[in-house]
Amino acid sequence: MQVLLSKEYRDGMGTPDQTELASDLLTLYGRIRRTLLTGQADEVTASQTAALGRLLRYGETTVADLARAEGVRPQSMGATVQALEDLGLVERRPDPADGRRSLVHATDDGARARADAWASRTRVLADRLDGLADDDRDTVARAIAILVPLTER
Repeated sequence: MQVLLSKEYRDGMGTPDQTELASDLLTLYGRIRRTLLTGQADEVTASQTAALGRLLRYGETTVADLARAEGVRPQSMGATVQALEDLGLVERRPDPADGRRSLVHATDDGARARADAWASRTRVLADRLDGLADDDRDTVARAIAILVPLTER
């Protein structure tokens, strides 16, 4: 297992530079993601989950707008939406403002599937956090508060 952060930093004797810290964050992100996906029998990929989540948070939209919001090509998002539609998690309907386009929205099954997957992953992390000492859980909470603004720039 790769050790995160240098020994000096872990021992409180130094501060890593931004590149070291960014690398450690990416490594940890990957480990957390793999932890949450291990043993999951989800039919839904990460990109499909992200698209479904965005539809549930922000409501119906076009494939092109969804692609822009997720930072992918419209063709890629088209394939993602088609897979979600095949699973019954989203539906398309004609755009009343422009008959050449369609609007995509999450179905009730899509909302349930997303909620179930979220609950399952939350339980996995909650179980892991339960093994930490109270002061370590407090540190995790503080770290989250510090990290959130990194995603909002």
